[in-house]
Amino acid sequence: MAGTDQATQPVAAPGRSMIILYGSETGNGEEIAQELGKMAQRLHFQTVVDEMDSFKLSDLLRFSLAIFVTSTTGQGDMPKKTTKFWRNLRREKLSRTKCLAKLNFAIFGLGDSSYPKFNWASRKLRVRLLQLGASEFFRAGEGDERHDNGIDSVYLSWYQDLKSHLLTSCPLPDFLTPIPEDVQLPPKYVLRLSSQPKQDTAPAEDGILPTTDGVKAEKDVPDLPPSNLLPIPDTYQARLTSNDRMTPSDHWQDVRRLFLDVKCPREAFPTFAAGATAIIYPKNYPEDVQALIGLMGWESVADIPLDLSSKEHSPGIPGAGPLPSKLHAKTNSTLRDLLTHNLDITSVPKRSFIRQLEFFTSQEMEKERLRELTAPGNEQDFYDYTSRPRRTILELLRDFPNLKIPYQHVLDFFPIIRGREFSVCNGGMSLAGPTDYTLRIELLVALVEYRTIIRKPRQGLCSRYIRHLPAGTPLTIGFKHPPSSILDPSDGQHTRPLIAVATGTGIAPIRALIQDRRVFSSPAPGKTLLFFGCRNQKADYFYRDGWEALLPEGFQVIPAFSRDPVPSKDEVAALHPQQDGLPTAPKAEGSGIPATTATVTAPTFDYDAGKNYVQHRIRKHAVNVGELMRQWPIVCVCGNAGRMPISVRNALLDALIMSGVVDAREAAEAWLSDANNVTYWQETW
Repeated sequence: MAGTDQATQPVAAPGRSMIILYGSETGNGEEIAQELGKMAQRLHFQTVVDEMDSFKLSDLLRFSLAIFVTSTTGQGDMPKKTTKFWRNLRREKLSRTKCLAKLNFAIFGLGDSSYPKFNWASRKLRVRLLQLGASEFFRAGEGDERHDNGIDSVYLSWYQDLKSHLLTSCPLPDFLTPIPEDVQLPPKYVLRLSSQPKQDTAPAEDGILPTTDGVKAEKDVPDLPPSNLLPIPDTYQARLTSNDRMTPSDHWQDVRRLFLDVKCPREAFPTFAAGATAIIYPKNYPEDVQALIGLMGWESVADIPLDLSSKEHSPGIPGAGPLPSKLHAKTNSTLRDLLTHNLDITSVPKRSFIRQLEFFTSQEMEKERLRELTAPGNEQDFYDYTSRPRRTILELLRDFPNLKIPYQHVLDFFPIIRGREFSVCNGGMSLAGPTDYTLRIELLVALVEYRTIIRKPRQGLCSRYIRHLPAGTPLTIGFKHPPSSILDPSDGQHTRPLIAVATGTGIAPIRALIQDRRVFSSPAPGKTLLFFGCRNQKADYFYRDGWEALLPEGFQVIPAFSRDPVPSKDEVAALHPQQDGLPTAPKAEGSGIPATTATVTAPTFDYDAGKNYVQHRIRKHAVNVGELMRQWPIVCVCGNAGRMPISVRNALLDALIMSGVVDAREAAEAWLSDANNVTYWQETW
């Protein structure tokens, strides 16, 4: 096999073993864990890399060293595939023991500093390991998505320091030296062709082919991916019933409103939808798959069935392991099938992907360029080539025409397509589908489309997939529910006031929460104050009619149109005839929310000077905000990550002071951080 014969197998040295456990939502944590695993192999550690939930606590003690890599999700929560491990670690009976006294560990966390509980998962995991007697052999690292180069800003130096520490604290025996970076490691996964003939693909669910109802015909629509459903655990069969554009055709962003009927017993879905996400599994387009097959010279094997039935080690390949646990492919799938349904060939290439490529090109200039991209100190060059222009894996491979990856190695190179999460946009009674075993799910999806410095239009994998999907298309859908119940209206939470701040499609989980709360009429839902930010009143003021219908019911919506002129009193009155037309804090009829005609001056920031953002409206209506802040409210902030959640939090702090709830900034910080005063829930992306 090309490239495999030259691979160097790490030596099994006594006392050198390492377990690297990760928790990942988007794949970044897994990518780092795999990279750390390869570094450990080059230092001749017998290495295992796996998800936390795949291991028991007792298994940890079999390894001389352990490294944990975890992201933080939701409101400081652990990722989904770590919950079982975390639950076992937190057992009360363990608190009286030092059961992990023999464990030596290091930890790296991935987080986003725009969230109040930045890197909370890695911090609480570290504390618990120390409580149970474990020892930290290397300092903890905390990556931040908000840094200029993202996680790499912290991770790359942490990685180099860890490697140096391992070389000095765990010296190799005299007869061993580290495996150099320019020497190939053995593959972890190896594909084999099957001796069984290819079987005919089953028709779409129920034998019903997709229709084109609900999607207007577009020019140059590419051939759609096959509608075959993958056997993904914990998912349900669904059918797309409509796919409508919500924004005008000349608007900068294409936002879709999707309705899906999901075959799912009602008891499988919680009694509330707020905070829940639906997971859609996108596919690659046939033209991209064929382009890759042609580039790599895989035409002769692309349509031959593969042997995917065995989970055993690949025979005859030293070091090759079982197939990836996340590879949910149908039996008798071909290479073309995997490239269409399972492997992500259009994502931005990671550093570990590029590092492997030099072993599969015979052209020295190509080898040199690939080494340059991942060399220490060349982080800016790597960023400028990959992330800045959003260059795809397929485009990179076109840049190196002499590079030929053996088809047997595709699982070692290409990441597995991850499901994309979208907030469920409806709740309450609207979840009822046409039958007892069907849910009607509504999603509000902003398609990712943009241009970069190389001027080529870009589309996200899932955005391109959704854009052309016709009504009637069968889909595989998963659900993810919030780990905490703070938004569950069934335990009386619906009577608490709600201060909601949403921008763009961030209105989706807020709308689901509002509909959930309205299911309970006795006692009546608490007062709701909604700040909604978008660009234009006529283009992306989503669900305007629905909000106006709620005005008499203790509900007040305060929009902020950042690209429209600031409205006059008359224009405000025309926009919200149920309100009194004041540009500050009008009282909705019967709402009980006091109005203020005072305009309070508050500091702004240079980047939003002269704009009309939600943070300005919060300060403008500080008295209304303060009134509800005194009543133990739920505060929800949803929408774009980055500056928005930080600006909103600063505005809420200002509102606490301006309304007299507290008298100083420090006191406002303490107030907003105290769960006895407010429940703060943030979901940004």
